[in-house]
Amino acid sequence: MNYSSLGLEMGLSVAIGIGIGYFLDSYFKTYPYLTIIFMIFGIVAAMKTIFMLLKKIERENERNKDK
Repeated sequence: MNYSSLGLEMGLSVAIGIGIGYFLDSYFKTYPYLTIIFMIFGIVAAMKTIFMLLKKIERENERNKDK
């Protein structure tokens, strides 16, 4: 179940970052700077999710290898 939600989680991370950036840009009249910055934050959050999942898979493989 954890693996099937990876794509959704990655997409939402980027979409939420863009949404927050767009809202702040329209509030502060700084378009497109904050949108780009928060999109990058969303991409970094998605990469972190992938990294954490890979570490979990590696731990499970090590545990199964020791058995």
